[in-house]
Amino acid sequence: MFLHRENELEILEKDFSIPNSSFNFIFGRRKIGKTSFINSYISGKNSFYISFLEMMNSITFQTIHKNIENFLNKKIDTFDTFESFLKIIAKETFEEKLILVLDDFQNLIKVEKDALSLFYKDWNKELSSSNIQVIILSSICSSNKDDEYIYKKSSNIIKLNKLPYFSIKEFIPEVQAGDIMHIFSSYGTNPEYLKLYDPKKDFLLNLKENFLSYEGIFFNEGMDFLKKDLNEISTYSSILYAIALGNNKIGAIAGFLNLKSTYLTRYLQKLIDIMIIKKYVPINEDIKKSKFGRYEIEDNFIKFWFCYIYPNYSNLQKGDTYSVISHIRNDFTKRLVRNTYKMHILNLIKNDPYKYLGFIPNNIGSWWNNKDTNIDIIAYDSKNIIFIDTKWRDKQKLEQSYAILRNKSNEFKTTLNKKYIIFSKTSSTK
Repeated sequence: MFLHRENELEILEKDFSIPNSSFNFIFGRRKIGKTSFINSYISGKNSFYISFLEMMNSITFQTIHKNIENFLNKKIDTFDTFESFLKIIAKETFEEKLILVLDDFQNLIKVEKDALSLFYKDWNKELSSSNIQVIILSSICSSNKDDEYIYKKSSNIIKLNKLPYFSIKEFIPEVQAGDIMHIFSSYGTNPEYLKLYDPKKDFLLNLKENFLSYEGIFFNEGMDFLKKDLNEISTYSSILYAIALGNNKIGAIAGFLNLKSTYLTRYLQKLIDIMIIKKYVPINEDIKKSKFGRYEIEDNFIKFWFCYIYPNYSNLQKGDTYSVISHIRNDFTKRLVRNTYKMHILNLIKNDPYKYLGFIPNNIGSWWNNKDTNIDIIAYDSKNIIFIDTKWRDKQKLEQSYAILRNKSNEFKTTLNKKYIIFSKTSSTK
C-alpha cells in the first residue's frame, strides 16, 4: 500500500471494479508524488502508461507507437497526433479491462492545446464504449471554463495533497522530535527531499548544506520548479517572494511590488492553477464574492526557498552563508513555523474532529475581518462553536492567550454556545 494515499487508491479501485468505462483526473503540483502513486495503483494490472515529456510531437508519438505495438503485440499504422492515438485505442477490444494512464498531460497541452477537448470528443464518440479506465495526471488544474466542464464530466477528480506531518518520522526514523516541525516547514514532506536530510547533523547544518551552499541540491530548486510550467519567471518569482514574506492580500502584494492589483490577477490565477498557491477566505464567506481573500503558498519547501534563498541568492553564490543562517535562526519560527503549525492543527482536527472537538462540525476554517482581527480556527455545529488558538511554544502565558481569544471571539457574531481551545507545542487547553 502506498504511504498515506490509501483513500485515493480506494477511489480508483472502486471505479475500476465498475463494469462501465470511465475517465478520471488526478491533479497535484509538481513533485507531490503523482507518478509514484499511479505506479502503485497499476502494479499487477493490465495497463498502458504514457508520460508526455517536453519534446516535439513527432518524437513523442514515434515512441508511443513503438510501445503500443509491443503492448498489443501486433503491427499498427503509424500516427503522429494525440487524436490518432486515441482512435487506435478505440478500435481495440480489451477482454480484460485496460487502464490507460496519461501522465504529465500538461506537457501534451503545450504542443496540442486542444488535447483535452479532443479526448472528451473521442470519449463521447468511441472510447466510452471500450473496456477501459482512463487516468489523466496533470500538474495544472485549469480554471478555464471549458476545461472545468470536462473535469466535472469525469468519474473522479482526485487532488493529491502533500503527505502529512507524521510521514516525516517514517521517512527519517532517527530524526529528533524537536526538529520535525522545522523540517516540515522547510523541506515539506516530499520523499525525494526528505531522504537528503541527515539526522546525525543538526537542523541548521542540514539547511546550510542542502539549501544555502551554491553546490547544494536545493540551491536552484525553487526557480527550476517554476520554469517547468511558467513563462515570465521574473514576475512569478517576485509574487512568490512577496507572499512568502507575508504579503498575502492582493493589495499588499501589489504594493510590495509597486504594481497595480489588476495587473496581478492573471498571474495569481496561474499560480493557483499549478497549485503552488491557494486563495483562502474567512469561514462562512463565498470565495467568489469575499473581499477578504488571502493567498498562501501551499508547498512548504517553495515557501521556505522564496523566503530565504531567493532574496539572498547573490550573497550565497559568493559563499556568504553565515548572515543567512543567522537570519533564519532569528526569523524562521515567527515567519513560517507558526503558520505551518496552525495548518497542521487544522488538518489534525479535520481528519478526526470528534477526538478534538467532541462533535462533527458543519464548518471549520480560519476567520479574519477588515480590522485585522484573526482567529486561527473556528469550528461549529448546530449547537456549539469552538474558537481555537494555536501557539508554537511551550505551555506558557496561556491564561493571557485565553483572555485574548475570548475577546477576539466577540467580533464573530454568533448565538451558539461558545467554547475555547488553545493548542501549544506540548498540549492543548480547553
